[in-house]
Amino acid sequence: MFEEALGHSGQWEQVMPGARACLFSLGEGPVSLPLRLEPLHFEALFCLAGAITLIRRDGSALTAGPGQVLLLTDLSGVTGASVDGPLSGVLVAVDARNAKESLDTICRLLGGLTLDTNRVRQWMASRGGCAVEGPTPWSRAAFAQLERLPQKERARWCVWKSVELLYLLCAPQEPAPAQAGNLEEVARYMEEHLDEPLSIPQLSRRALLSPTAFKAAFRQRYGLAVHAWLRQRRMERAAQLLRGSSLTVLEVAQSVGYSSGSQFTAAFRERYGTSPGKFRKMSKGA
Repeated sequence: MFEEALGHSGQWEQVMPGARACLFSLGEGPVSLPLRLEPLHFEALFCLAGAITLIRRDGSALTAGPGQVLLLTDLSGVTGASVDGPLSGVLVAVDARNAKESLDTICRLLGGLTLDTNRVRQWMASRGGCAVEGPTPWSRAAFAQLERLPQKERARWCVWKSVELLYLLCAPQEPAPAQAGNLEEVARYMEEHLDEPLSIPQLSRRALLSPTAFKAAFRQRYGLAVHAWLRQRRMERAAQLLRGSSLTVLEVAQSVGYSSGSQFTAAFRERYGTSPGKFRKMSKGA
């Protein structure tokens, strides 16, 4: 998708056979993104500023913002994509067929690591071909170093981090504890009550876990701390309401659990890089 949209623009670098990267910046305003991705191609967008939102066929939205990595392997379940404000970052585009030998060489150099790309494809397929990584300890460390590197080194760094991320996605994980409780039910409850104050003690009771065990199990299952996950869902819901409803900004804020318009605006700006009002105007004009 992004590889086709960027074409020959940006600063492309062929880092290794089958993998290239591009430092890019898309200006403010409507940006047309083709919803196409060749079979056995993989894209990883390291977002530095702005945000990109994908709309799935079931109506749900997936948004990647600053400090997050958007992973794409299949766009057949996506009906729309919008760029919210100026978007900049590093795009890694991988042709799995041509990159196989390079990946095998890297794994041998690292002591015989196993990089099971079939497992990665299965993991991505379970998420509809689109996923967002971060904020996690891995993504925070990756972006902290990325922003310290000179421009000419950023493409290589992101290709290396993409290989590392592929390994992490296919590496065996420790099984969740048997007493982890119904975390999915709790997550659904949170989604349905975004307008209400939600506390760790309250949610842990629903999961039949102690607060400490609940927080650990939730992070292991969803890759985010409870409040970070909740804040992300609230902002995604707010973005949907700003695009598709006539609610005022304050009403949107109250619909996602903010009693203060100024606090909501600050949280929204931190997530999307622009104010709710400006976000709505850009969405209407796209």
